[in-house]
Amino acid sequence: MPGGGIARRPLHVLILADCSGSMKGEKIQALNFAIAQMMQHLGAWEEEQERAQILVRAIAFASTPQWHISEPLPVVPLSWKPLAVVPGGRTNMGPAFRMAASVLGKDQMPRRAFNPALLLITDGMPTDRPEDFDAGLDGLMSQMAGRDALRMAVAIGRDARSDALTRFIADPKVPVLVAGNVDQIAEQLRLVTLAVTGVRSWADPDEDELPADDTDLPV
Repeated sequence: MPGGGIARRPLHVLILADCSGSMKGEKIQALNFAIAQMMQHLGAWEEEQERAQILVRAIAFASTPQWHISEPLPVVPLSWKPLAVVPGGRTNMGPAFRMAASVLGKDQMPRRAFNPALLLITDGMPTDRPEDFDAGLDGLMSQMAGRDALRMAVAIGRDARSDALTRFIADPKVPVLVAGNVDQIAEQLRLVTLAVTGVRSWADPDEDELPADDTDLPV
């Protein structure tokens, strides 16, 4: 920047969080705590380097998706507003994918932005019709930013690990992260933090690597 420091490149993080009826009680409480902790870790990393600015959006999905954070907000000083369960809500993922795709168009993602990070968190398999799930996922992948994104999935409970999450990730090198109980949700989101802050591998070939020392992140 003229007369100043290096202009930070935006790094968009989009969270798709399951708020269906089965997430009530300890699950949603633990998830809110874990996301708030993840925001703190991402913010600490951002403050330690000069090249990337993390911007956060969030979708709460059940029978229908709703924007929880509709505009990209800087992770610093973001205060996480707790998610709320939709009583009787289903786990319809296809509409959530379409909502995510709606903000990943070429005209909405800055040219200098890093490839975004998409995080899907759920405690169950999709309940929408297979054709609706497929259409939503196809819509997400039809956007260049959706295809090129670092896509991660956290399954809350071992029964939540499914082919649907593997298809969302669409990368054999990226495993589904499984939280066998609510106490493990925060640990899995810590691993998400480490993956997101590995943006040095996303740098353009003609640019210097971004400094990202994951070992210095708070735990």
